[in-house]
Amino acid sequence: VVFLVQPTATAEGVAGVRGPIGVVVAGLDRLIRIWSTDDQMNAIVVRLQDLPGLENIDLGKMSAAEVEAAVRRCFAFFPKSANIRVAGEIVTIELPEAAVADAEEAVRLCERAGKRAGEGNYRKAVDIYKRALELDPGLLRARRDLAMACVALGEFDEAKNHLVEVLRLDPKDVWSWVVLANHYSKQENDFATAERFYKRALDIKPNDAWALNGFGVLKTELGQPKDALKYFDAAIAAQPKLANAYYAKAVILQSQGDLPAAATALKTLFRVAEYQDARSIPLFEGARQLIVEVENDLAKKLQPDILNQVKNYQAEVETLSGFPARVLAEATPDGTTAVAKAAWKHGREYHVINHAPSAPPMSRNTL
Repeated sequence: VVFLVQPTATAEGVAGVRGPIGVVVAGLDRLIRIWSTDDQMNAIVVRLQDLPGLENIDLGKMSAAEVEAAVRRCFAFFPKSANIRVAGEIVTIELPEAAVADAEEAVRLCERAGKRAGEGNYRKAVDIYKRALELDPGLLRARRDLAMACVALGEFDEAKNHLVEVLRLDPKDVWSWVVLANHYSKQENDFATAERFYKRALDIKPNDAWALNGFGVLKTELGQPKDALKYFDAAIAAQPKLANAYYAKAVILQSQGDLPAAATALKTLFRVAEYQDARSIPLFEGARQLIVEVENDLAKKLQPDILNQVKNYQAEVETLSGFPARVLAEATPDGTTAVAKAAWKHGREYHVINHAPSAPPMSRNTL
């Protein structure tokens, strides 16, 4: 979110920052970012209590120098030229070398890196994101998306570090809490920490679809399918195009033997879900394989009913046409399951209902 303010406005009173304000970025209730129009100062303002790892710091038991040292360790990823000050509960970080032009170029690089990541070229994306952060170390989007690219490359420790950096700059960044929770669940098997982080994300944004979906996956891992389904349904309600939730829901329903509901979830996925980028490919491929399994299992389960339908169809054809109908097990064109051949189209005195030889023996014997 970008707020444009009058050039005559000042930042006086905000953590000791003074001078005409150019642009303030992010929500005023959390991260405040300021570019000054007179000296091109680039400042980031956060609350001490919101910093991960420092939320329980006791200012009464630490000297000002000790508090500042702890804060500096939190923001060690910033260049040494950064001026970090602590005034009560407010932390101000000044990056005087980051000119407005550099910040604009960093945004352009971030857009370019996003395109590379969308194409699946994550290594190139990582390089571009890092270049963007060299120009503007405070660009949250670049740091967060860099973490995602590292996840795609399997560089999980580096991704984790970047996510922690984002949360130190913006403790209410829901997406970073969700991805960090995913990391602890999938890479470290630390389900307790993962659950705590999912809850943190949902405290910030209760209807965040990705947080709800991630929590559902965690509940699945913990052997709590009933709770997992509730979270997947909530994720779908929050974002009806979220393919992940439909797929995860179908997996649980299949495992519970509810094949019709699993098939419905998968069909809805293919009808309404959104294909995002290269990272969506494995999920959609998995969904295609799963629906084949579900439909095959469903067909076997419903086989007696299907056979009765074929018999009824055979009798109906014979009655309406006046020709007998024969059911044969022979190779079908294009690998189709079955095909009906009218007598008069093939110069015969009978119709043929031809099903593939691969049909189950019971169906061949019954027919």
